[in-house]
Amino acid sequence: MNIPKECIIVGGGASIKEGLALGLKDKIKDKFVIACNYAFMHFDNNTFLAFCDRDFYKPVPKENGTLDNPDIYEELKKLSLIIGIDDGQNIQEFQLPNTLFFKRSKEYRQKDCLENGFYNSELKLTGIFALSLASFLMNYEGTIYLLGFDWTRRQPETIDEKNYNGKSDLDIHYYEKEIIHRGTGLIGAYERHDADKYFKCFIEPNLKIYNVSLQSNIEIFEKIDYNKMFDLLSQKAINQNELRQDIKNLFKNSF
Repeated sequence: MNIPKECIIVGGGASIKEGLALGLKDKIKDKFVIACNYAFMHFDNNTFLAFCDRDFYKPVPKENGTLDNPDIYEELKKLSLIIGIDDGQNIQEFQLPNTLFFKRSKEYRQKDCLENGFYNSELKLTGIFALSLASFLMNYEGTIYLLGFDWTRRQPETIDEKNYNGKSDLDIHYYEKEIIHRGTGLIGAYERHDADKYFKCFIEPNLKIYNVSLQSNIEIFEKIDYNKMFDLLSQKAINQNELRQDIKNLFKNSF
């Protein structure tokens, strides 16, 4: 199996707008790319889609019949590979042939994640799950670029702590006005938690992780801009179909 030692994880942070303005989609179209959640709708040449939220995959109607998330189930059927978390949320009955499910773990695991779950912390963040997958697939060696991992939060002095509301009018996603879901404007998890606490476990001796967002509040990884990432990226083109098959074989043979 030949899993590349270079991976790009596309999150949803507003800083991705900077990359899009510089031709990001063309720059990474033949690379090992993991799209988190709705990023698959814009980066359609990804290697696979990663998600954690059952309501992202197949939203459950509320009592009044409305949905908190857009129903994209028909679109998901067209994708080549999806990897998600089965967290006891009755999602198996909706499992598509293109989807692999794994257990979730609140703790970082390197050796036994296939059996005991991939880490995405108690915050259940897809970006952390995607980074866990990438690290595992690359055998904890190589280079990973994090896009849109902004961990956006307001300046403390602007927050009314007595009447705290975790909802904000800040654009925390690069697609903010285009796709509305239950996480739109929801900023409380970022303001109430220290990002580095959740990412420090990914520091590995043979794994280099770049945070491609100079304004990101995740400080534990070296920050670079998009032009620097473009300079660093390998020029080798990846055959996506072959890579997806290698990934599926690796998971299958690891059990």
